Amino acid sequence: MITSNLQQQAQTWLAQQGLPNTQLTPLAGYTNFVFLVESTKPPYRSVIRLANHSLAAGLCPLATHPAHSIKLHQQAEQLGLAPALLGLDEQMGIMWLADAGERRSLQTADFPAIRELLERLHHSGLDWSLPDGQAPDVASLNLLTGLSHAPHSPLVPAANRLLQLAAERDYAHLPLVPVHSDLNPGNWLQDGQRWWLIDWDFARLMVAEWDYASLIVEHGWQREPAQLLAPYIPLPDLAWFCAAFAMLSWDWHQQRGTDQVASKQATAQYWLALC
Repeated sequence: MITSNLQQQAQTWLAQQGLPNTQLTPLAGYTNFVFLVESTKPPYRSVIRLANHSLAAGLCPLATHPAHSIKLHQQAEQLGLAPALLGLDEQMGIMWLADAGERRSLQTADFPAIRELLERLHHSGLDWSLPDGQAPDVASLNLLTGLSHAPHSPLVPAANRLLQLAAERDYAHLPLVPVHSDLNPGNWLQDGQRWWLIDWDFARLMVAEWDYASLIVEHGWQREPAQLLAPYIPLPDLAWFCAAFAMLSWDWHQQRGTDQVASKQATAQYWLALC
């Protein structure tokens, strides 16, 4: 929940950067506090992100590993994928970003541009190792294994089925690439000419299919638009990654008590049936 104290903290920090008398409008966000910043002097519009230090460890990377989150964004900016970083504060967990347009729903006509953007990321060769030194979880198989052992969880049968299919298809040996991994509609910005991606906090090394699954599940697309977006991924594989992403998203929203739990459950069941 965004409080007046938090808004004042953001305005005070911006004033210290030479941008006084700002008007802040809260924007949606699950793991960070995000504001649209409007000012009477340049930059006239920008965005500020503040870490949510009240979340449990690991649930807000900008709070737990601020230097790593900031580095991810900076490297994505160098690839031309993320808006410019105007200022930062690692100790407070603050990122101040250039305005990169408005959130807009993706349409099938946008798919070629979206594929080009994702391919630029996936072929960049960036080494996005996890900050805690853990080995990459190639297709989130470790997380699925954890779900399969969760006591009294409705996720157990589906997690076991996905793990069985992953073993049969040898997903553990798919090549690793840098991925964004959190391609929900709120992280896509359109400036009238092109798309930008924000919120790189959960970026890491995984399989390229994970980004397509993230995009499909978070936008609520089903089979037809999914195959238009990712025509080179066989449907059984695409369905597996969508089901796995939806299951982990189901668990993620359940932990945070959001209103997305039921929809993620239904999405996981839909894609599991197509595996």
